[in-house]
Formats: sequence, structure tokens, C-alpha cells
Amino acid sequence: MMNVKQFIISHFLCTLFFVSSNLSAPISLRRATGDHMFTLVNNCPYSITAYVEDTKCGYSPRCADASSYSAAQPGAIPAGGSMVVTIPAAWVGRIYAETSTSTCGAKGEDCTIGEFNLDTGDFYAAQAYDISNIQGFTQAMAIQFQGCDLVTCSSQSCACSDAYPPGDETGCGDDSPVRACGAGAIPATITFCP
Repeated sequence: MMNVKQFIISHFLCTLFFVSSNLSAPISLRRATGDHMFTLVNNCPYSITAYVEDTKCGYSPRCADASSYSAAQPGAIPAGGSMVVTIPAAWVGRIYAETSTSTCGAKGEDCTIGEFNLDTGDFYAAQAYDISNIQGFTQAMAIQFQGCDLVTCSSQSCACSDAYPPGDETGCGDDSPVRACGAGAIPATITFCP
């Protein structure tokens, strides 16, 4: 059975072949980019401190064409509160939250993290995102890009279809926690304690 990533690649190659075989001029694939508006929502019954961290050239192999987040950190979000953060096009990184009882590493280590690879250049999977508990679980999280799949993990024992589990560096065998969304400056919502 074909997984989501294989389906997307297969569909993209078939479309590319069909279009290129019906045109006399070469095809130019362009990346649709623009800043992304991320809404961070705190549904936890306590205050959180949210962080946005780059992982290009580090945890992610994507390097040369990835942008950096240079704005101020989101910081404290009270229980029931939310804030909007502007994430640059082509960003590769993590978003996570600390609580009064959890302290994360410099890139979110030891905490539940949302992982993002934006504006990849693949029209069908331009925005890739997932939830990872590989390095630790601290709170439930949900991620949704407008008009695309919602991914939610509400406990440390989430299935691979929802998040990477604690300590599992195998990628769940087929990277099944990863969701994809098409090209463009698509807004996203990250909810802590959904």
C-alpha cells in the first residue's frame, strides 16, 4: 500500500510528465512563497512560554535555501490566551512550549515539539509538518494549516499516525506522522492542550 509521501511524489511526477509531454516549451517550476501567519493557542489550564527555533543545517538536512526566524520569541501565553507569530517563507524549525514544570533544551529537546519544513519547492507538499515526542513529551499539541490535515497528539502514547513516539528515531518506519499542505502563504494554528 502506498503511503502519503509516495502518493504525493507519484501524483506530482505523473502531472509533470503529462504537462511536459503536451507542451513544446520547457516547464518552469516556481516556489510559491510568502510569510506564514502562525496562531499559537494556549488551551492549557496554566501559562506556557512559547519558542520558535531554527533547525536548518542541524536537525534538518535542508540548509542553503532555508530562512531563519529573527523576530522576538513569542514568550508567555496565559491560560486561554493566543498570539500570532509571523514565520518567514522557506523556514525550517520547531515550535514548542515550556511550562513551570518543564524546561526544554535550546532547540526544544526534552519537550513536545511541532516540526516544520515550509515552502519546500514541491507544489503538492510545500508545507510539511508533524508533532514529535522523540526527545520528550510535555503536553498535548495540535497543528493545522488552513484547509489541510489536522494532526493531534494528546498523550505520550500517541500512535505513529499522530506523532513520533518517545525515543523512536526510526521515523515510525514510513514517516506517517508527517502531514503535507500545498504551496502558498498558508496560515497555521498550533494549539497547546487541544
